[in-house]
Amino acid sequence: MAIVAEYTSRFSADLAVALLWDAGFEATILSDPAHSVAPHHVTDPMFLIVVREEVADDASEILIEEAVTAETEELDAKYHHRPLSSRPTWFRWAAWSVFWAFPGVFIIAILMIAWRLLDGLFP
Repeated sequence: MAIVAEYTSRFSADLAVALLWDAGFEATILSDPAHSVAPHHVTDPMFLIVVREEVADDASEILIEEAVTAETEELDAKYHHRPLSSRPTWFRWAAWSVFWAFPGVFIIAILMIAWRLLDGLFP
């Protein structure tokens, strides 16, 4: 048996094994059995994906290719944003209203305090 990947979560390891099974490679997960019963007693936090020696290179290539593709798609989805000018007018007005709502309260309070102080100094 050859280790082709290591994951820190069971979910990621299960996805990798499912991907390998879909590609036609028999794979399994090796991990500390305490993960499911007593996670606070775990000595090795890694989940190891193992396959037969003969197909280890092909399996690791599939996992690397999938990881690069998934990472690229995730980054594209995470950092894709539309500029405010391309949004509808009502959305821009709402965004600016929320933006100025927080400092606006303090600005009004400071102006009222200044008015009271100046009114008390110069009656």
